[in-house]
Amino acid sequence: MIDACRAALEAHHARHGTIPSMAGLARLWGYASKSSAARRVGELVEAGVLAWSADRRLRPGPAFHSSPLPPTSDAGLDEAMERWSTGYDGELTRAYMMTVRLLRLARSIEIGLARTAASEGLTAGEVLVLDTLFRTGPPHRLAPTALKKHFVISLAGVAKRLERLLALGLIERVPNPDDRRGMLVQLTQNGIALLRRLVELDRHSSHIMWPTALPEQDYRVMLDALQAAQALIDAEPEDQ
Repeated sequence: MIDACRAALEAHHARHGTIPSMAGLARLWGYASKSSAARRVGELVEAGVLAWSADRRLRPGPAFHSSPLPPTSDAGLDEAMERWSTGYDGELTRAYMMTVRLLRLARSIEIGLARTAASEGLTAGEVLVLDTLFRTGPPHRLAPTALKKHFVISLAGVAKRLERLLALGLIERVPNPDDRRGMLVQLTQNGIALLRRLVELDRHSSHIMWPTALPEQDYRVMLDALQAAQALIDAEPEDQ
């Protein structure tokens, strides 16, 4: 039974890049209660398949098998294009085809980012907070409200991430030298060290390094096309 639970968990992680909560594990394994799932988790922790992070969240252990993303097939897209072309005009079909390919690529990248973050017991969103602070340059600090513009989430969502990163000792609060009543959040040395470990993982991750495998001309064409596409979308009035 433990092998079946392990296989289901590793398949879930390969697909979503996350370890479910105890309630989620109970659902994944078909258990009636969280206590049953907790007993199974204990066995998997003992076997090194799972481990507890500093704030008591489950993360992959040293014996966890992280499967690569399964290769995607163009068969489904070919079928979709055929159906679109019989129901829509050529211009709309071309637009749908490109949009779906970009969405699929983005989803594969998103799963890869989540998997890398999970190796340190974090979510991809929490790593993005750390990276945003790092990108500001030394001393790697920002006002909490300044982080909001980097994410398409509410300020409350940013605050939740900050509280967890503070609890883990990856960031700290420091006085704002320009506002005696304000506070800034700043990367700690532990936070910088964690980012460096993740960077080393990224060097060997296809979801990050895929652009380097493109011929230089293809890279430039794709980069220019993506920038042009973003500009066209950003120029669209919000009320349309």
